[in-house]
Amino acid sequence: MQRRTYYSTRDLLMVAALAALGGVVGTYVNAVGDFFQSVLGFSGTAQWAAGLHVLWLTLAVGLTRKQGAGTITGLLKGGVELLTGNTHGLLVVLVDVAAGLLVDLGFLPFRNKDSLAAYCAAGGLAAASNVFVFQLLASLPVDTLAYWAMLLVGGVALLSGVLFAGVLGRGVLGSLRRAGVVKDAAPVPMGRRAYPIFLAVAALLAVVLTVYLRGALRGPATVHIGGEVAAPYDYPAEHGDLGATTAEGTLREVTGQYRGVPVRELLAAAEPGPCAGMLLVRATDGYAFFIGLDEVRDNDALLLSPQGEGDDASYNMVGALNAKAWVRGVKELVLVATSTLEVSGALAAPAPYDPDDWQFDMDSTRLDLGDGARKLQGVSLGKVLATMEPQDSAETVVVYTSGEPLSLPLVDVLKDDDLRVFTVIGDTDVTFALARMDGEVLAPQVTRIEVR
Repeated sequence: MQRRTYYSTRDLLMVAALAALGGVVGTYVNAVGDFFQSVLGFSGTAQWAAGLHVLWLTLAVGLTRKQGAGTITGLLKGGVELLTGNTHGLLVVLVDVAAGLLVDLGFLPFRNKDSLAAYCAAGGLAAASNVFVFQLLASLPVDTLAYWAMLLVGGVALLSGVLFAGVLGRGVLGSLRRAGVVKDAAPVPMGRRAYPIFLAVAALLAVVLTVYLRGALRGPATVHIGGEVAAPYDYPAEHGDLGATTAEGTLREVTGQYRGVPVRELLAAAEPGPCAGMLLVRATDGYAFFIGLDEVRDNDALLLSPQGEGDDASYNMVGALNAKAWVRGVKELVLVATSTLEVSGALAAPAPYDPDDWQFDMDSTRLDLGDGARKLQGVSLGKVLATMEPQDSAETVVVYTSGEPLSLPLVDVLKDDDLRVFTVIGDTDVTFALARMDGEVLAPQVTRIEVR
């Protein structure tokens, strides 16, 4: 009897399960990869783990034995990562669709679809593709790798795909078959006309996403400079004659030349008020970070750098001491009053918490403080309090909020690195929240902290 559908219910459930697992595990793989990159310093070192993202796609092809399973799994995996708060946003969907498409294309030339060579080719090509997608769409000018460096980093990703998605993936499938968990079955080809149409539709989806993201990530052609200033304006519609300069900067151990207008001159033209103490840099995708005015004054390399020309121009913040303040697609620079959090009580060295002093110790996660989930930066509350030297008699940390105060044992706070004070960047001000790195919000608006 002829099959009614190419993908059975079992196939679809298998693909969905692998996509969900891959999407969730991908968050932790990214964290481990970022850790290695922070230790080793060189941009691209996280690509040793690229094959772990593709493993789920080769497993989908091996378990279903169906053409196109890699692309479908990639699309679903990207959707899972997008909905679970991946910081790359819609770009992660494109990365996974491209990887799935290359998995299917990697298997295509091999007569024996179950051969180790087929798995290695599919896994290697798919893992390497993310390097080129990110370089095309998500790199700041100075962060764009030279051709030789791109090939080197792409080679690392390809090797990772060969090992993890190819060798490991085929090994896992072999073990499952020998154990009788899954049955060994011959590959089921899609119709001769249907498969090219399927691949063409997948390729078209990747192209559409690419075109859309190039426009969405480009940023606006003007940057608003406002906040605690006497003369807000839009650059370059106003003060477009400010002189540009060239500087050398290093981002994640990648050094390059870039050109732009010094940020201190842009702010000077807006006539900052006496209360201004911090610069908020906000991007079109919602990301925002801050720069202290001391750095604005002293850092000659801090520039607003144009990308493109005329109506196609957009602007990036480059040259900051903190890599988190290198912002792509800047839409506004907002000066705000200095904002600190009062910390007092049984401490030998009490002092206000100033986020500018702790910006290099911050890590990010997505929090929902009542106005939708967004990426925020936070530092360990225990680490902050430890520098203030709690007295031997101190036992409790009282966190004052807009509602009832929250009491926490001091000993637990000091050893809990996931309990963090997050800097909440608003439209014109900075406030603070207490939350955990897993997204649990304990106090959406902290007004002061006391140690008793």
